[in-house]
Amino acid sequence: MTIIELDTGLFPDAQTVSAALRQMARTNTVETIDLRQRELRESDWDEVMQKLLAADRIVCI
Repeated sequence: MTIIELDTGLFPDAQTVSAALRQMARTNTVETIDLRQRELRESDWDEVMQKLLAADRIVCI
């Protein structure tokens, strides 16, 4: 299963969820995308959208 973790910086319990996803990475593909970066270009957003569309699960933290 492919899981995308969107790091938004909005949730206070993000570290707990992130730790759980690291445990899941043993048997799944887990990728973290840091959306807090200010230097994201349009091409970066295109890549993010492609990954989101291909993912089985999306987790926002």
